[in-house]
Amino acid sequence: MTRHGRRGGAWVLALGVALAGTTGCRGDAVPADGEDESGSSGPGSDPDAGDDTQGQTDDAGDETQGESDTDDPPSPEDAVPPPGGLRRLLAHQYLSSIEYLLGPEAAEAATAPLDPTRGTFDALATLSSVPSAPDIEGYEDSARAVAWATMEHPERLGQWVSCVWVGPYDNGCYEALARDFGRLAWRRPLTDAQVERLVTVATTAREWAGGEFSAGVEYMLMAILQSPYFLYLVEVGDPAPAYRELTGVELATRMSFFLLGRTPSASVLDRAEEGELDSDEGVRALAWELLDQPLARSTVTRFFGELLTTRNLPSKGKSAALFPMFGPALAASMAEETRRLVDEVVFEDDVSALRIFDADYTFIDNQLAALYGYGPVAAGQWMQVPLPEGRAGVLSLSGWLTMSAHNTVNSPTRRGLFVMEQLLCNDVPLPPPRVNPEPVEPAEGQTLRESLQQHMQDPACSGCHALTDPIGFGFEHLDPIGAWQALDNGQPVDASGNLPGVGEFYGADELAALLVDQPELPRCLVDKAYAANLGFIPDAPMAPALDAVGESFAAADHNLKHMLVELIASPVFRLVDEPK
Repeated sequence: MTRHGRRGGAWVLALGVALAGTTGCRGDAVPADGEDESGSSGPGSDPDAGDDTQGQTDDAGDETQGESDTDDPPSPEDAVPPPGGLRRLLAHQYLSSIEYLLGPEAAEAATAPLDPTRGTFDALATLSSVPSAPDIEGYEDSARAVAWATMEHPERLGQWVSCVWVGPYDNGCYEALARDFGRLAWRRPLTDAQVERLVTVATTAREWAGGEFSAGVEYMLMAILQSPYFLYLVEVGDPAPAYRELTGVELATRMSFFLLGRTPSASVLDRAEEGELDSDEGVRALAWELLDQPLARSTVTRFFGELLTTRNLPSKGKSAALFPMFGPALAASMAEETRRLVDEVVFEDDVSALRIFDADYTFIDNQLAALYGYGPVAAGQWMQVPLPEGRAGVLSLSGWLTMSAHNTVNSPTRRGLFVMEQLLCNDVPLPPPRVNPEPVEPAEGQTLRESLQQHMQDPACSGCHALTDPIGFGFEHLDPIGAWQALDNGQPVDASGNLPGVGEFYGADELAALLVDQPELPRCLVDKAYAANLGFIPDAPMAPALDAVGESFAAADHNLKHMLVELIASPVFRLVDEPK
């Protein structure tokens, strides 16, 4: 079919809118100058940049906000939900929604602006993300390309609105397209006025194109896909006795993006409009059904890829002189190794999520076999193998170890900081200003541990490093790309460590055994899952509801799918406060 989109179609976008400086001590978590340290975060980062740690508060409340006036412990209903409003689609959500609505060819033609960066999780930037002029132009270009691709393969659109495929090609078909496809794309029924405006777009375009029906379809698609109703999640809710309750379609949409990373299906919208999500049972039933879909696996593994920063491995740099085997192929294998472990634990074995952190096995291909010291693996093949001695769980795998080290040397500080903040949700004090962020370079014949222990004697640095380095020292047998090292700078490695408040350990395997026994780990995972998917950093007023989810998580033997269902059923998922 003929393509009708032209540059300067900003009038379509306008109609759619109408429709609708870090520092730290040497060896800490701060990237050294000139290093490619994508994805790392830690103390010293912008306090407004989404340091997603448990117990954080905003200017509107202190740590006592949301507590009951009685001596009874607060209940989930005492929790204060985050404010309602708009959340901009992340790039992968945009592309996945295009694919569901219009097929793989349309998704391949689509482009999405890069997600802004704010903290560990992409979603943390969606609340304050205002599209720039290049973003708006990018959405326009993408909508045009998607419309063109759709007209080359109209059968996919025809499954939603049959007349665009088989006729009749009249204004009634334009109206059906606006009502039926518009409802799917905007995730709610359109008003009569909105339908009328979209039909006007189509009929005007058809007239301009000399009567060709497809021109109207193309321009209507462009208008729908550039509308804020498609590009943003609307989560305003209806007034309720306390706070605001998400409408059925708003809740269905939030659930679908939370578990599948894309717009809700037609059947899910139908069920929401029929009132099936008005009850706890209906919400839980739909959540379990969504978790059975293949896309749920991608959503869960994406979450761990963000949490562990392994999704940033393709952009990670290492010294070619020191680590000649590290390159794009090995980095891709490292990321896939982590993905396979998470998928195996959560979906294939359906066992405790804590197994991710103390598993005695991993998955390797030929690239990783060489790194871990196994024999060759056939090209393109993966196999499950027992982890070598001294390793246990995802923190002993090459991907996280690579991301948590400098380009030339290990970083016990980064590794310990990650455990404290990202796995146990403990706050680590910010480093003092104007200190040197360069990694420590050991003297001749001195191990990295010895040089850092000397460095920790500096009172300006000891406060932070005493909380992180004793944990990170336990990884010293594992080098900056995760290979085993018995010697460091020619000296025997000492991998003894201490988990503050818990006890001593030796090596990554003993640390894993300690971590999975700490109740803070699964409770922290609840907070991280909430932040990663909804873009809100849990704070004290939300805690009563999230504590209840944590208790249910523990009672279910830390089954991650169970935790996600209970998180969806909680008040801080289904309610919102007044939009700000």
